[in-house]
Formats: sequence, C-alpha cells, structure tokens
Amino acid sequence: MRLSLYCPSCTNPIADLQRHTMPTQVTCGSCRQQYGVVYGKLSKRSSIVEALLYLTSQLPSFYKRHYTFQITTADRTLKCLRFSVPGKNDVIPIHRGDVVSVLYTMQGYLMKQLVAIANHTTGKSYVLPNPVPSANQHFITLITIVTGFVLLSFLNGGNVFFASILSAIGVLAYIKLTNNAQLSSPTLNATHAEGIRLIADQRLLAQQRKLEQRVTELTHEYQSNQVLIEQINALKQKMTEVDQAVYSARIYRATTAVDILNQQIANNQRLIREYQHMLKMIEIEIDTSWIADQLPDAENFSRRILERLGELKEIEEQNQSLKLQLAAYEEVNLLGIEQYGE
Repeated sequence: MRLSLYCPSCTNPIADLQRHTMPTQVTCGSCRQQYGVVYGKLSKRSSIVEALLYLTSQLPSFYKRHYTFQITTADRTLKCLRFSVPGKNDVIPIHRGDVVSVLYTMQGYLMKQLVAIANHTTGKSYVLPNPVPSANQHFITLITIVTGFVLLSFLNGGNVFFASILSAIGVLAYIKLTNNAQLSSPTLNATHAEGIRLIADQRLLAQQRKLEQRVTELTHEYQSNQVLIEQINALKQKMTEVDQAVYSARIYRATTAVDILNQQIANNQRLIREYQHMLKMIEIEIDTSWIADQLPDAENFSRRILERLGELKEIEEQNQSLKLQLAAYEEVNLLGIEQYGE
C-alpha cells in the first residue's frame, strides 16, 4: 500500500513514505510550509477526559481530553507525544499497532505547534482545528503575559503584591484552560522486554550501516586491485621485452605481487558476498520486528548474525596481512603513487 503525507494547510501531497528512508522534515511544494515528522508504529496509547466545568447535566459543561501516544519509529527509537484538545469525545482515530505520522510546525529544530496526526493503517487523519502550541511555546506565552501584566501595574502605580496575586490566579486559569503539546524521546529501559528488543534492533541497524559502508569500501578496493594488476602485468611485459635476464628479479617480485593481489581480490569477493548476505538477514530481522513483536527465535538469529560477523573478521585480518606484504614491493608502491597522482 502506498503511504503518503498530505499538507494540513492546502491538502496537497507532501511526500511518499518509505520506512527505510523516512525524512524527519518535509516541505509542502505548494504552500512552502515546513513540517517536522514523526513516523512509526503506535505502541502505547492513553486518553483521559478532564472536566473543566461541570455543575449539572442541564447546564453547559466544559471538558478537555489528554492524550499520550508512544510511537516506535523506523530507526527503533521511542517518541512520546503528550497533548490535550478541548472536548469530551475521543476524536483521534488511531489505535495501538497502527502506523501513524505526526506533523508539526517547527521553530528551529524543535516543535512549535502540533497540527495533524495521520493514520496510514486506516487511511484516516485528524487535523487539529486549532494548532496546539508546544510546551516551550506555551511557557514563553505565559511568561510574556505575566511579565507584561506586572510591569503595566507597576508603571500605573498599582499594588505590585496585588498584581502578583492576580497574575498567579491568571496563570493557573491559563494553564487549566489552554492546551499544549510535548514531544520527547524516552530513554530505553534495558530491563523491560520492549527496551531490550529495541536496543537489540538499534545494534543491528548500527551494524547494518557499518556493513553497507564496508561493502562500498571493499568494492572500491576490489576494482582498484584489478586496475593495479593490469598495470603490473603491463610493466612485466615491458621488462620482458627489453631484457628478461636483467629484470628477472623484478619480474619475479611483480609476479608474486600479482599473486597476492589476486588472493586479496578473492578475499574481497568472498567478504562482499558474505556481508551482503548478512545485510539481507539483518533486514529480515528488522522487518520482522517492525511487523510484529519479537518472535521467540529472534535472539537466536541475531546471535547467529553476530557470530558469523566474528568469523569473517579472520578474512579481514588476512587482508590486512596481505596489504603489509604488498607494501614491501617497490613496483606496487610506485604504481600506487602514479595512480594516485593521476
């Protein structure tokens, strides 16, 4: 199923969602509004209604509903979103296990206002009628109002103590009646099952990034060694054509260097194959953890991956030994310098 984000302001599509490459910031191409994005699976949800004013069932009543969402992101971290909206009814159409996106306007790299929540599992979304300011924005507004009120009372010759009392009452009323949102990143608890699982997934993701980088390096080294072998063979051909007897020692050394390079190429090819196999296994484990809770044998697969990587370190160490052997060959070093100079 194709997952897309839509701009809460102009309703135009912003971006297509890909779990492995999910951006944390998006910009609407139509209205140029920039949003921060939290994308993941809803792992916990709570909703509590608070009566701000209730006298009797016949008189008007005022309610506020408080939400707490815990979202497990694609990079296996936790995001906790707390916010409140006016009203008694539960109007946010998301449930535990749903894939969701939270959109908010930004001030720098921080959330400024919560504007929308999209449910990609059901295709429903909720755009807040009035954007909910972040806790920081809420605090700044509160301080500005209180400071202005006290300063105005002082300049007008009023009683500062009385003004402070009124300000305190106003602060309590403001906090009670207004809504705010807070986005945080809870620390993973290594003693709970969820924390243990996410920490293990993070280690696998870190290993995945290292392996991807290593495959790129080995591929480049493999191609460079092939070029170097061609250059050494061309050099051997020249020496043989000029005077094989005079250059016999160099020809022998060049032949030995080519043998070492070929052995290194074979090791690189094996490492690339094995690392790519490991990458597919890691991807399966991460996808499995994303789709469902940890399977009973997930730890065995993760342990098997790490054990296999430990075995491949022997080949890496052998390659390092081969590089040290090649460093002793003058012909290889000179060709390497010339190639670098080009």
